[in-house]
Amino acid sequence: MKPSGKKQNLLYLILLFNFLLINACKQSSKPQKNTQTSSIFKYAQHIQIKNYGEYKILKITGAYPGAPDYNYVLKKTKKSLPDSLKSYQVINIPLKNIVVTSTTHLTPLKILGLKAKLIGFPNTSYISDTEFRKLVKNGQIKELGNERQINTEKLLMLHPDLLMQFSSGSGQNSDETFIKNNIPVLYNADWMEQNPLGRAEWLKIFGILFNKEKLADSIFSQIEARYIKIKKQIDTITQKPLVFQGGVFGDKWFVPGGRSYAAQLIKDAGGQYLWQNDTHNGSITLNFENVLLQLPKADIWLNPGMLISKEAIAKEIPAAKDFKSFKNGRIYTYNLTRGSGGGVLYFEESNAYPDRVLSDLFHIFHPEKSPQHLYYYRKIPR
Repeated sequence: MKPSGKKQNLLYLILLFNFLLINACKQSSKPQKNTQTSSIFKYAQHIQIKNYGEYKILKITGAYPGAPDYNYVLKKTKKSLPDSLKSYQVINIPLKNIVVTSTTHLTPLKILGLKAKLIGFPNTSYISDTEFRKLVKNGQIKELGNERQINTEKLLMLHPDLLMQFSSGSGQNSDETFIKNNIPVLYNADWMEQNPLGRAEWLKIFGILFNKEKLADSIFSQIEARYIKIKKQIDTITQKPLVFQGGVFGDKWFVPGGRSYAAQLIKDAGGQYLWQNDTHNGSITLNFENVLLQLPKADIWLNPGMLISKEAIAKEIPAAKDFKSFKNGRIYTYNLTRGSGGGVLYFEESNAYPDRVLSDLFHIFHPEKSPQHLYYYRKIPR
């Protein structure tokens, strides 16, 4: 059953602001010396791995604003660990199953052929992918309540090998309860990466956790190669359209900062972002008047929030009829591409496929030079 229009709008807003997050026997007191810092992460800045032979140490930094560093031991054998690692969570790999808490975690599982390993998810109505929805329908993926407050009892009954958490740094959760009950909690910081390929590179951590490292490396290399190939075409283009991105909610506009992931994509796709000189790496909030000084200049307007038709835009913003992007019909949104549950496919898949997003923006910015196909974006209809 599809959600109502009102529920769809609420779902979109929740996804948007989420989208815009032990011990063994005693040995020596220090880790083994045959350590090797992994170089498998070329772009991701929030994840590090060191290999100690019998185990790996995984470090997640900046999982959310103000987050501490999270350290984990990835362990393949039953061999005991050094005393110095007693404060680290231990994750026995390869995992047999997993619970994840963000739709961005779903696509890596699908890419690696690990759909059947997912046994629980909070707010399963958010899931758009048809294959995962079938698993929800047949009861293989259990509903775990709200992502801000997972149903503790249900998760303890499932007792997954790992709970992969997303957090914006606010709200309450039961992580300590899960850890005390031998359910490791790993914070995924993919959404904090500002480099589009850095977000996609988190695919590799799923490969490590499920003993599919070679497959993950191979798939990421293909994504990277496609992204670089498209970008090389764009780098030769000198004429760059002025681009505005963002929507209005009430009397405030929410737009990407000039050092954000979205701004980087616009730059890589050959666009000139109107707020490119801003120094924020997340979203920024602007008043109506400030935006109306800039938006009319834009050749292209991306993602005008919940306004998904020119009629709706003109009704909400009467001055929009005089905007350049309104007159030339170059207003695009990813909000029209939805799954059967009402979720926006872009939110679920774009982290894993930055090459597709870049291809979309290349076509929007330079249609005469790019492939005539759009994955996620659609032109706003009349």
